[in-house]
Amino acid sequence: MIAAQMYLPQVLMLVALSFVTALAILLSRVVDLVRNKRALSFYEDFDGRGAPSAVLRPTRQLANQFEFPVLFYGLVAIAIAIPLQDPLIAGLAWCYVALRWAHALSHLAFNRLYVRTPIFMVGNVVLLGMWLALALAVLT
Repeated sequence: MIAAQMYLPQVLMLVALSFVTALAILLSRVVDLVRNKRALSFYEDFDGRGAPSAVLRPTRQLANQFEFPVLFYGLVAIAIAIPLQDPLIAGLAWCYVALRWAHALSHLAFNRLYVRTPIFMVGNVVLLGMWLALALAVLT
């Protein structure tokens, strides 16, 4: 198995999450336009003011997917470029992706901080573990 085959499925699942979230943004805005009889101009220069939480959540979630996950994408790019075939990193990558999906779904579905904050924090610990494993593999 080459390094790309080891890590690319996890990357594709995280990319899929971004597209699912983008679809949620589109659907929430269409529903908002119809339900609240808004003019299209409301979303032309959208700054979030006056929008219901059902519209703001997916927008915030998509922004969230380009914060810490950037470190995931960078790590995977390095691992593929080296190439590093590490089953531990690959397994942690699946764990990270599952936690990102769980975080996003909890944020979009019911948005309770006591649920999504621990998921977010555990995901960051998993990501840190991936970076430590990469550093050990490369530096030793």
